[in-house]
Amino acid sequence: MRQLSVASSAKNKRKRSTPFWKKAAFKPLAFSAVMGLSAALLTYAVKTGLADLASSRFERATVEATANSGFILRDVLVEGRSNTPIEDLRAVVNLELDQPIFDADPETLRERIEALPWVATAMVERQLPDIIHIRLNEHRPTAIWQHDSTFSLINKEGDVILTGGEDIKVFSHLPLVVGTGAPAHAQEVLQILRTEPELHKRVKAAVRVSDRRWDIVMDNDFTIRLPEDHPEKAWSRLALYTKENELFEKKLASVDLRFPDRILIKIDDLETIRKPLLGQDT
Repeated sequence: MRQLSVASSAKNKRKRSTPFWKKAAFKPLAFSAVMGLSAALLTYAVKTGLADLASSRFERATVEATANSGFILRDVLVEGRSNTPIEDLRAVVNLELDQPIFDADPETLRERIEALPWVATAMVERQLPDIIHIRLNEHRPTAIWQHDSTFSLINKEGDVILTGGEDIKVFSHLPLVVGTGAPAHAQEVLQILRTEPELHKRVKAAVRVSDRRWDIVMDNDFTIRLPEDHPEKAWSRLALYTKENELFEKKLASVDLRFPDRILIKIDDLETIRKPLLGQDT
């Protein structure tokens, strides 16, 4: 669990003498006094017919009463933060030490925090008498998406987490997917590629073609053209063919797997060799 430092306001700063509520014997008295004051204020507002007009004053008086009883912010604790910049979190939380803790609305804080790029969901709660506890559930990046000359981090649902900037370089170890429509289908193709570990470790990028199918660029820069239908079968077929023919030892331009009964191998951009499937005649 991490502690979020918040600025202390000189204007609102209260004396740091030990409040009486820290003594166990006085805690019930504090609650009773606050509740009694709240009830008295509410009764007064209703009897005088000024409930609507007095509501904000009533709320303010209640908050001040609780603060005078020791319910002021002493600490903000953050759990689950990994990639969210602490400066960004501090800016949206915007709390000050020694302010009344009931001035901090958990729902408002949650909405602000969830607007941060890295945050998927957040939970904010008051831990009375003096702590705000924030729990973050951050997005987990699964790939880098290249579109035109822009790079973005995406999660497994295909949502963009972050676009551009130096922060993305930290995630250069993630798979690269390219092209229009790639984020929405990235998880599917990445799962297929992982089924053949020896091939997978040599994958450089997966390129979405016409938002229908994938071309897989290998680390020696030749391209594997997967079919639109049943790409997983074609990938497994390639793995078997590679083991038996030492495909990566050859200078290739592309391997076309879009035909169910053929593997088309293009060498040096000049010569195309058609290979039948195993067990079939040419």
